[in-house]
Amino acid sequence: MEQVPEEEAEPVEPSGHIIARLARQVEVAVSAVGLSLAQYRLLAILGETGEAAASKLAELMAVSRPTITGVVDGLVARGLVVREGVEGDRRRVDVVLTEAGRALIAAADSEVQRRIADIRSFFS
Repeated sequence: MEQVPEEEAEPVEPSGHIIARLARQVEVAVSAVGLSLAQYRLLAILGETGEAAASKLAELMAVSRPTITGVVDGLVARGLVVREGVEGDRRRVDVVLTEAGRALIAAADSEVQRRIADIRSFFS
């Protein structure tokens, strides 16, 4: 295999920059179905777990509890999640994904996959 002299080699973009660009592409994809990146992340977590306490969501998303409250409020208003009390623990309220939320996360996932396929085709 022929070695390319260092002065002719193309500079490699730092990994963090590549990841940031990919994250931006995900953000563009989910905005096409009317979601912010934070809303998409929260719905994706609930898509796996079905339900979770706001404190657990905040931990998983590495954001503050007030931030989660704002995101959840917006999703509740759209009928994508509901808040439900937990039987046996009057203090705890879980955030639960609705069928409308499941449908929207499926649409968002499809859009993200389409966007990734477009990016892959660019490199093929």
